[in-house]
This record gives sequence, structure tokens and C-alpha cells, in this order.
Amino acid sequence: MEFRMKKFRAFLTLSLCTLLGTAFVLPAIAKPATKPTTVPSTPAVKPTSDFKSPAELMKQLKAEKDRQSKMSQVVYFNLYDNLSEGQAPFSLFGDYKLNLRSLLERLEKVKNDPKVKGVLITLGDPGLSLSQAQEVRDALAAVVKAGKPVFIHADGYDTTLYTMASGASDICLLEGGELMLPGVGIESMFFKDLFDKFGVKADYVQIGEYKGADESYTRAHASDELRGEMKKLTEGMFEEIVAGIATARKLDKKVVADSIDETMIPAKVAKARGLVDHLVDQDGLRDVIAKKLGNDIDLDTRYGEPKREAMDFTNIFSILSSLTKKSQQEPNDSSKPDIAVIYAEGVIVDGDDDDNPFSGGGQITSESMRKTFRMALRDDNIKAVVVRIDSPGGSALASEVMWQGLRRLAAKKPVIISVGGMAASGGYYLASAGDTIYADPTAIVGSIGVVGGKFVLEGLFEKLGIHTERFAQGRNAGLFSMNEPFTERQKVMVTTWMKGTYDQFTSRVMHTRKDKIKDIDQVARGRIFLAKQAKELGMVDELGGVEAAINYAAGKAKMTKGQFDVRILPAPRTLADMFAGGGAGGAQSAFPFKAS
Repeated sequence: MEFRMKKFRAFLTLSLCTLLGTAFVLPAIAKPATKPTTVPSTPAVKPTSDFKSPAELMKQLKAEKDRQSKMSQVVYFNLYDNLSEGQAPFSLFGDYKLNLRSLLERLEKVKNDPKVKGVLITLGDPGLSLSQAQEVRDALAAVVKAGKPVFIHADGYDTTLYTMASGASDICLLEGGELMLPGVGIESMFFKDLFDKFGVKADYVQIGEYKGADESYTRAHASDELRGEMKKLTEGMFEEIVAGIATARKLDKKVVADSIDETMIPAKVAKARGLVDHLVDQDGLRDVIAKKLGNDIDLDTRYGEPKREAMDFTNIFSILSSLTKKSQQEPNDSSKPDIAVIYAEGVIVDGDDDDNPFSGGGQITSESMRKTFRMALRDDNIKAVVVRIDSPGGSALASEVMWQGLRRLAAKKPVIISVGGMAASGGYYLASAGDTIYADPTAIVGSIGVVGGKFVLEGLFEKLGIHTERFAQGRNAGLFSMNEPFTERQKVMVTTWMKGTYDQFTSRVMHTRKDKIKDIDQVARGRIFLAKQAKELGMVDELGGVEAAINYAAGKAKMTKGQFDVRILPAPRTLADMFAGGGAGGAQSAFPFKAS
């Protein structure tokens, strides 16, 4: 036991000395005597100490600091996991996780920072859409244009990842990796024949012959109108991908198109064609970067991160204080005015957000958006608003609620729309409330039309031996009953109602775009467009991402870069917000009038 303790103490001494940067000679550990003896053992050799003086330690620290100052600062972003569009809706200690918005913001900062000499990005599966990948590509290209190399590495690239990577100056690929570029494919499933087997009928009404949202349930195959729209989309996306890669990599379009047709391209072939620049694993990246920069590198892994408030995890009161601190609902601490960014992502539904912070999300709720618009309207420090939309549509009533709220906001402050992956149907309904619409080049825009109905399960119930009996008063009490289809009279009633919704939809669009869209019938009736074509038709004003929209909004508010802060609304909720009943926009935003 004593011998083990001595070894442990010796190990501790050696470890501490190593950490202190000193050399220390350990005395020899004498073996226990086999017999008791009165003869003194030979005295151990007195250790020689090489402890450095404080002056020497300071000199060593200064030398290390000087060495680091001579190294090239390279900013590093690890995009291995999912990269969300904006902040998480709930955060215990503050949302410091990198998202698309903060990545673009930091790349913009890199571009103008003289201390930064380059950028390194490693990729896993960030889960980006094609439109988001194009935004990152353009941001990387801007950094390269500013004279700073951008290195991007992945073990393998698919179409989306490679589109993003094409903006870098140096694309790095694992030597045993590959490019997997299958092109563009959209598949739709049609369930009518299956429904017939089970006795289910989809009784739907469609307003707009190109509005094919119900065809998956009402048809066995796509209509000619829907088939034509899908063909138009895939062709447009393919052209955008080929042109984008060819331009960024300075390659002939045919080389890119042929590579996509081959689909699986081994690393060495990709390098020979100029699709990638370096075949290297992650551990070899430092040497590749240092060689290009002509200097050793210092990787900065926290570039642009907000300052984190120190928390004492040994003090329960410190932890509780951090957990119950309210989210940043007031203007930023700086004296600068704000540009607010509001995210509208998912299917549009009626009602308010679920108070459960761990719920999946993926919805745009009309009441929470109305509160958020109200909050932006009442905050005097917010000078302009950007609404970032990525939505396939949803409830017509919820879309109207949000349109009204956003138009009220636009009457007082500039409102700019930024379309990410999609602003279709109700998503475009909301977009039309803005003063100006920006869209990523491959964003899907339009689908101005209405579809609705019900599933009739009478036949299925009969097969299952389920019998129902209805007790009702009123001619149309069974209008939405799933036991019978619409009567002819009800079908006329529903069609008339939906035509009224369609007319309201088109009138909302023309309210803000009457001087831009020449013929609403040409762009409505359920048609869908890529943003590039939508711009030609007056449905979109400019092609560009969220950063371009923010800068334009600032200009409308008579501000330039450096004169404003970007503020996300609503801020992530904390436990304090939940305990206080604080939903989106806080308690005051729940009322249509200001409390006196």
C-alpha cells in the first residue's frame, strides 16, 4: 500500500511539473530492506531543481504570445450537425448554437476583418435546403473575393453540399471519398386506387386547374397540368445547379452536366476534372492551409460568438438565477437601432404556439405571428422588419390573419420579405403583405389557388363493421361529416365559398403588387414558379438571400452597415418567460391596444 502511494505521489508530482512547464528529477524509490538494520542507508541524491523564476516564466509566456501573433488566424466553422435557419424557440442558458443566420453574419464579419487570413469549414450533414446552400455559397464567394481563401472539407459531397462548397476557393475531399450528384428528382404518390380498396373517398374541391395539392388523394395519376408544373420546376432547378457550379468553379457547363449524369464520381476523377482541389483527410488540413498561407495557422473556433455570462455551477443560486432570467425582449444594450428578423417556417395553422418548449414545432401559428408583428410595431427601437418565409401554405384564415397584421406593421415601418426554400399558397399570401420581396434563386413561389374538402370513410366503416347514426338539426349539419360525401347543393355551397377565398387571395396579392404583376390570371390558378421566373412575372422584386434583404431594409430606414443591430423576434423563451406566461412577443403583445 505504501509503495503504491509513493508511486501515486510521484505521478502527481510529475504531472503537475509537466503542466507547469518545468523539469523535475525524482528521487529513487528505495526498496524495502529484507532485514532490520542499524546501518544508515545511503542517503538519496538531493534532487536538482530546474524551477523557472517568475521573470523566466513571463519571458516564456511572452515568447509564446509572440509566436502566436506571427501565425495566420483562420476562422473555423464545424457544420457537422443540423444547421437551423434561426434561433431555437426555447433556451435554458441562452442560444449560442450556430445557425444559418449567425453563420452568414460571421462570414460577413470575416470579410472585413484584417486580422483574419482565411476560413475553414468541415461538413457533415448540416441539413440545408438547396436555397440555403446557395446563400452560404454566395457568402463564401464574397469572402474569397475579399482576398481571403476559404477551405471546405467533407468526406463526400451530395448535390446540396457541393453547391454550397462551390463558393470556396479550396474544396477538399477525402481521398477515398466521392461526389454523389444525382441531379434533381421530385416524386409524388397517388393514393386513389388504395383508397378505393379500403372504401375511402377524398371529396375535394379545387379552385385553379394547376392547384394540384389534392391530386395525391383524388387521382391515380398526375393531371397534365400538375405534370407540366413539376417538369418546369425540375428543369429550372437543374439549370440553376449546373450554372451555379460552372460559374463558381469556372468550368464549362457541359463538364458539370456530364458529371451529374455520371452521378458517382470518385475523388481522383473529381480532382482531375477540377471539381475539387485537394484530396486530404481532416488531419491533413492544417498542412494544406499552412502551405497556401505560407505560415503556420491559429484556428479560431469561437469567432463572432456573443459573450457568454459566466455561471458558477457550484452555486445553486447562480444556476437558478440563470435559469429564471428573462429572455432579451427589450432593445439591444447598444444605442443602435434595430432591424428585426421574424421567421415564418412550416405549415400555416390557426391558433397559438404550444407552450411546451420541447414540442416539435414546424408550424406557423396565426396568433403567435400576430403577436410578434404587434411587438415589432410597438417597439420604437425597431426601424424596419424582415420576415423570412419558408412555407408550403396551410390555413386560408390563418394566412388572412397574418396578412392583416403585417400590413398594419407595414403602414408604419418598412417590411421586407425574404423567401428561403418556399413561399407557396398561404406562404405567398403572407409574402404579398410585404413592401418588397427578395427570394433565393431556387425558391418555389406562387401556388395562388385554393383546395379543400374532406375524407369520406363510410365505406371503410362498413368494411370494419362500424355503424354510425347521426342526430342533427339544420339542412347542412352534416356538411363536414365523414360518413357521407357532399350533396350537390353542398358541393355548390363549398365551391362558392372557396371561390370567394380565391378572389380574396388574388385581391390581397394585387393590393401590394398591382404595379408589378401585369396579369394576375397568368400567375395564379395554382401555378408555381422558381424565383427567377417569378421575378420576370412581377411576383418577386429581387433575387437574393436574407442578408441582402436586411441590408435593403436598413436602406429603407435610412441606415447603412454599422449603424444598426439585427434582432430576432421573438427571442428564445426561458423558464422565466414560461412561468410568467410569456409567449411570443410577451404579455403586452397579446392585446390589440397598449396598456395605459
